[in-house]
Formats: sequence, structure tokens, C-alpha cells
Amino acid sequence: MKVFFTGTSNLESLTPEIIQRINNVCNLKAEILIGNYRGFDQLALRYLRSIEYPNVTVYETGSRLGFGYSIINVGTYPAQDIAMSKAADFMLAIHDGNISVTRNLKRMPSQKIRIIRV
Repeated sequence: MKVFFTGTSNLESLTPEIIQRINNVCNLKAEILIGNYRGFDQLALRYLRSIEYPNVTVYETGSRLGFGYSIINVGTYPAQDIAMSKAADFMLAIHDGNISVTRNLKRMPSQKIRIIRV
């Protein structure tokens, strides 16, 4: 199972609810597909690295910021979001109304999405 993590760039820290949802995905031993943009992406990547979760692939557009995980460079934005949504079985979205997250939500069937509103 592959889970696309997407979230707001405005997030400054992971809440206990977000950490619990991340842990739930990890407990399923799912492959996590995630970008490396500021906010949620980088916070989640730091957390996943801190718990030594191995099943992570970082999709990005040239920064080479992988936090020690394998990187797939897919070209220019929003190519990484499109690629992750096509590859994923489910999505975990941390949403505050951010337009990029809203676009990602539209790429996945609604029954395949879990949203945490912040």
C-alpha cells in the first residue's frame, strides 16, 4: 500500500493528532510518498527519520533534499504531486485551506483520503 502525504506549507509543528495519524500509516508498513517542501512535508520527513521509518520515497523538483531517503526527481512543480497522486492508494492530507493541498485533494477519490484540518 502507498500513501501520499500532503500538507500545508504553513505548518510550524506536528500536533499529537498528526503524529498519531503518521504512526497509524507506519504501523500498516505502508510506503509513504511525500514531497520535500517547507511546512508539513519537512516536518513529517524529520519525524519519520527520527523514528527510523524506512519506507519513504521523496518526490521533488530539484532541491535534492531527501532527509536520507531515496529521491525521485520528477521535473517542475506540480509534477511531484501529480506523480504521487497517480502512484498512491490513499492520501493523508493536512489542510488549512492551502490551494496546493486543495488541488491534491481533487486528484484522489474522496473515499481514499483522510484529512486533518489545521
